[in-house]
Amino acid sequence: MFARLLFLLLVLSFTPAFAGQGPVRPVDEEDLQIQAFLQVVETSIATMDQARWSELLSASANRNEALEFFASMVPQGITRAVVKERDRAPLAGTLPGEGFRLVAEVFIERGPRGRIATWRLDIRRPRGEDLGPQPWRIVAADHLASIDGLHRLALQPERQFAARNLSLQSVDFEIKLPAGDVFVAETPDGITVLVLLGDGTLVFQPAPKQERGQLKLFAGTETLETPFTAAFVRLNPADFEHTVAPAMLEKVTIDPRAFRRAQAIFDGEVAKSFSLDLSDLSRETWSLLPSRGDFVAEVRTKRFDTLTFARSTGEPEDVSLFQRARKRNISAYASEAKLSNRGRFYDEDDLSDYDVLDYNVEAAFQPEREWIDGFTKLKIRVKSYAMGVLTLRFAESLNVSSVTSDELGRLLFLKVRNQNSIVVNLPEAVARDYVFTINVAYSGRLERQRIQDESISGQRSAQPDDAPFIPAEPKWLFSNRNYWHPQGQVTDYATASLRITVPDGYGVVGSGVAREGSPTYVPGATPGSPARLAYSFQAEQPVRYLGVLIGRFSRVDTATVALEVIPAPPVAQLSIKPPSEPSVSLKQQIDAVNAAAAVTGVGGRNTMTLNIEANRRQDSKGREAMGTTADIVRLYASILNDAPYESLTVAMVEDELPGGHSPGYFAMINNPPPISSFTWRNDPAAFQNFPEFFLAHEVAHQWFGQAVGWKNYHEQWLSEGFAQYFAALYAKERRGEAVFREILRQFRRWTLQDSDQGPVSLGYRLGHIKNESRVFRALVYNKGAGVLHMMRRLVGDEVFFRGLRRFYSENRYRKAGTDDFRKAMEQESGRDLSRFFERWIYDSSLPRVKFSSLVQGQELVVRFEQVGEVFDLPVTVTITYTDGKTAEHIVLATDQTTEARLPLTGTVRSVDTNQDGAALAAIEKK
Repeated sequence: MFARLLFLLLVLSFTPAFAGQGPVRPVDEEDLQIQAFLQVVETSIATMDQARWSELLSASANRNEALEFFASMVPQGITRAVVKERDRAPLAGTLPGEGFRLVAEVFIERGPRGRIATWRLDIRRPRGEDLGPQPWRIVAADHLASIDGLHRLALQPERQFAARNLSLQSVDFEIKLPAGDVFVAETPDGITVLVLLGDGTLVFQPAPKQERGQLKLFAGTETLETPFTAAFVRLNPADFEHTVAPAMLEKVTIDPRAFRRAQAIFDGEVAKSFSLDLSDLSRETWSLLPSRGDFVAEVRTKRFDTLTFARSTGEPEDVSLFQRARKRNISAYASEAKLSNRGRFYDEDDLSDYDVLDYNVEAAFQPEREWIDGFTKLKIRVKSYAMGVLTLRFAESLNVSSVTSDELGRLLFLKVRNQNSIVVNLPEAVARDYVFTINVAYSGRLERQRIQDESISGQRSAQPDDAPFIPAEPKWLFSNRNYWHPQGQVTDYATASLRITVPDGYGVVGSGVAREGSPTYVPGATPGSPARLAYSFQAEQPVRYLGVLIGRFSRVDTATVALEVIPAPPVAQLSIKPPSEPSVSLKQQIDAVNAAAAVTGVGGRNTMTLNIEANRRQDSKGREAMGTTADIVRLYASILNDAPYESLTVAMVEDELPGGHSPGYFAMINNPPPISSFTWRNDPAAFQNFPEFFLAHEVAHQWFGQAVGWKNYHEQWLSEGFAQYFAALYAKERRGEAVFREILRQFRRWTLQDSDQGPVSLGYRLGHIKNESRVFRALVYNKGAGVLHMMRRLVGDEVFFRGLRRFYSENRYRKAGTDDFRKAMEQESGRDLSRFFERWIYDSSLPRVKFSSLVQGQELVVRFEQVGEVFDLPVTVTITYTDGKTAEHIVLATDQTTEARLPLTGTVRSVDTNQDGAALAAIEKK
């Protein structure tokens, strides 16, 4: 299990559980005695001395079991052993200070091989006949967990090879070294490291079209072929035997200068992949073997610095190319072998062995210090058939003081460096559908979350030297990107309760409904320290992630909004099958009924409570926002016939760059301070004639992005594109058709400008290579919204909104994919829409169309010719008559050549196409 977790990560470095824990208490005599006792245990292991171990046993211990334990856990050939205490608790049945249950980590080296084991030792002070020089005796010993197969890798100074047309290959990747020097590191299983020196060539030819497009943005060509001077390669020894032909490596005499250069490369690269940092157990680098098929190459190219290629068979996208120096993900995709097993689409939830059902978070914040003291209880259900270890996402900067379980007791854990993760060992594997708790206590410094990707890009305007500067009022956002509390490996729908304490004078907005009486004053943490405020929130409807916003703001307004929602018909009750039917267990069905009863059904809520919080300078905007927010909520609820959450708090705060963030139950809206040096005109999300756009967009996320999530990053448009389109629908409702059409034209303008950067399905990776977030907003936000409008025109308003409601209701409080949306629309429209989505979401090309028209009697014959690939393209044809009247017709251009006859009611003055900007195409009029 540990190996599988390691191989899911390209770069690993583990810190044992003790590292970075809370304040260290003063060492007393008891500590010194126990340390001395453990030193004797360590010596008995290092010397493989069973007699010395036997001397440590209590007269009441089961000696046969204790000796068998030692024999099974302490192999022959040990060259070094280290024992470190990790936890201490009173031993049941003993007087205070007379007995303890110790948990210790035992690291054993046998030459270049290593093993970590977690032991539990029950000890007590000797009595009567047990008296002797050692103040403690072992009552019982047990093995809790272990990591085997560790290797201390080293280049072999006595072996050097000359490359003879050496070729190392993985999926779509090859490094070729016609001639040069090769050094290796090996394990008893065979060679696992190669260091290549010489003039070679890296070749990378990604198979997917969209990945070739990203590579072209990075390197200027769809196939990367670039020279390198050195490379470090990790692979499984069995793969080495099948990959490297004997004729490719010829053993030669050692060149000391070449070895020194190879050693420097080895030292710089070996800790970056499949490695463990064991901290106080060993200062050396220890590694695990890659799985069969896994392959990592760190290639030092002349043009692009170091490029990292990885094949990670445990990942849903198992092929990647990465530039470390600039932290650029150049390519990430699934190989043909992966696709044949998993299919084209995947759900990130399938990567997790467990499901978080509920969070209970208590956190005390010191905003000015950016400090948090927290305790989180997670209720977890096991999804895999057996789970002995689980990974939690958690900020690396925070220190964990303990991990416990109400059912399993105190648990051992490892922190994962540079990965914002902790790995928790369970005392024994637990079965599928087992429900248990994990309790994590933690503290430390944590930076607030930034939302640059969700803010429009600003440009500094020219300001006189004496222009006044007014800084934005500070705020502290802790949400989905800074892992401020322990959480599942992926965003995961769960209910939650939050209790957030802050210094007096600060306000808190959180995911959930504020509990009655919140906030309350609580005493300071120490005598004489000032009282604090405790804010409590309850999220009874599942949320995808939890957010907290802290600032010096206060409640501006509150109201209950009546919604135009038609209650859905009652859901048919599950028929309980007898336990003899194996398909669904009785317990599973009862749990499903109980879970369904706890969640309000679609259409089951016809009111929503609105709250407005604001910084002092944003009070007036906050008061203005109440009416607008109420209108927005009413519109969205009427379209989807549902309000997913019973309340919504809008927080009007300040920031140099406008934008927002919207976890479940609240939306943060950035407003510029009174005087700002930024302008925001040239951004895909800036709509000068619609100031309510940000608010409308963020509120829409309560439905799309929160109530309906996305299965993986390729599906981000189901959140951002949908929110963008719903904001446009509100613009039409609030400001009329002219403003709506101007927004559509802006969608089209940015689509045409940036579609060559990649397809909508690339999600956050759009613009990533060039560090240009506007590309992401241009395509995921604007093109995604424009695609929705074209779908609406293709199938008609009634079918489109029925399909939206079906998609929403079928995926409420779940994650969805583009294929789910397509199926919903196909079911309502009765037509195959696979080509529509293939062209508009998964491809980056755009239609090129030639248009012509001819008056024939009382009809206008229009002709659309698509050059190249055929798209499903609804186009508006506008006829202007000599009397000034106009008529609009939607023509569905779905073939290489499409002709349509449009009725005329007068003498034609002109014929135009796509004046509304609704067709995302380049149309040339003949």
